[in-house]
Amino acid sequence: MFAVVFGFCLLAQQGAVSTQDRLERDVFDWQVRQSGQTTADRVEKREALYEEQQFISKFNHLLDTLQEFANEYNQHKLDLKKIKALKKAWHDLEKTDGWMKLDEARAH
Repeated sequence: MFAVVFGFCLLAQQGAVSTQDRLERDVFDWQVRQSGQTTADRVEKREALYEEQQFISKFNHLLDTLQEFANEYNQHKLDLKKIKALKKAWHDLEKTDGWMKLDEARAH
């Protein structure tokens, strides 16, 4: 959790975070302060928001890759690079923390 927050701070200092991202972060910080939440709550919410954004990004990448593969397949072409890209996009999505993980304890 600390690493994520530290990473955001480091990116912000280096100018890697866009103006739009800073504006969204500032608005989010203001909303959190107005709600009276503690710093720990703010950090937890920010981390959850970051994880959700990562999931959305990886999911959209998977959909794009799947669409490219489907277009090739429908033309009766099989491109090994597209297959590898599809597998990688799927594995990247599976690695996303906290999202779509099965609770194996309840599954048995």
